[in-house]
Amino acid sequence: MHILMIECNPNGMAGIANALDLGHDVTLVSVDPDFYLAVSPLTEAAYAHPNCQVIKSEKAFSIEELTALAREVHAERPVHGVTTYSEYHTVHTAAVAEALGLPGMSVDGARNARHKHLTRLTLDGTGIRQPRFAHVSDMTKVEAAVREVGFPCVVKPSDGTASLHVLHLKDEDDLTAYLAELAEVVDYGRGVVRIPDILIEEFVPGELISVESCVLGKGEVVNLGLTDRPLSGFPHFIEMGATYFTGHPLQDELFEMTTKVLNELGVDFGFIHTEFLLGPDGPVLCEVNGRLIGGIVPSLMQISSGVDAYLEVIRQALGERPELPFPGETIAGGHWFGSPVAGTVESIGFDGLKDLPGFHSALAYKKPGVEVSRLSKSNFDWIGHIIFTGADRDEVNKRNEEALDAIDLRLKVEVAR
Repeated sequence: MHILMIECNPNGMAGIANALDLGHDVTLVSVDPDFYLAVSPLTEAAYAHPNCQVIKSEKAFSIEELTALAREVHAERPVHGVTTYSEYHTVHTAAVAEALGLPGMSVDGARNARHKHLTRLTLDGTGIRQPRFAHVSDMTKVEAAVREVGFPCVVKPSDGTASLHVLHLKDEDDLTAYLAELAEVVDYGRGVVRIPDILIEEFVPGELISVESCVLGKGEVVNLGLTDRPLSGFPHFIEMGATYFTGHPLQDELFEMTTKVLNELGVDFGFIHTEFLLGPDGPVLCEVNGRLIGGIVPSLMQISSGVDAYLEVIRQALGERPELPFPGETIAGGHWFGSPVAGTVESIGFDGLKDLPGFHSALAYKKPGVEVSRLSKSNFDWIGHIIFTGADRDEVNKRNEEALDAIDLRLKVEVAR
């Protein structure tokens, strides 16, 4: 079978590698294929595989150009499935699948999930608990929208991801600084152009938790499990850990809300990641991501369930019924870590972790000699992660937190004189 992958993400290279190992052909379309060589150790072998074709296209973020390219690929060698692990490309993937007559999410459903202002506007008045919000598509109107919602509030680009440019604003000074920062952002790199829409939302205090689901068809939502998402402190919202588990006291309500959210948005296919804030009045919808959850969580799913979610994404795109990764008796969780200061990596060592109870694995994302920023603004500031297992999420989180002190991170830091 021939799979067309529209971009990817660093961890998603495991899905490409596994598909190749199973004998599938994979064509990856990317604006910058070299990006994946720098961020995933699996990429070089995947690119060298005889069944892997890599197409570099500067127009990969243009749906019309991408669809034309996909038709050319399909004419040369029939494509049997189209998919992505990239948040930026979910609408593109849906459009290409539709154009080729292959399984995929409806384009409207993908767009409603991808663009946060469409999520809010589509669900407004449905009874689903959301924060008070204002939506603007003109930067000159952000200040008035912030005053309409009031401080404290959260501002975010409608098409962002990985908490990039998402900020907690407490006062006018924060607002002024944010507007100056956002005015400089015209794209997210690798050809991804930012749309002008901005959301301003009331700040909802509470734990961030997500529901992982698989939509097998229109109206057929299967909720799999929950992922907790501890965050860094304000003003930015950096995810610092994740545990994939079942059994939360609010699980039934969260599952019911997720099913209603996805049906109302028209999300009718694929693995979906839906985030909620556990506010004082109950769960409040944060956002919907129309793709498999990113980061380390697919690995946590596999540790707990024995099911490779990356591969099941591909199987579903090929028209097969996916095996579903429900949490098992063993619970897995991980913590990301970054640097307390900007500097150049000399070494990242994990020897102190290997004999700790529940240790599963650890990975450094940065090699010696690479410059790193201080962990301060977004998930892109991560420089590695650790994974532990346990009997429940409390034990897993405790083991991860205690293990952070055993990481041996050495940096070369320039001292101002």
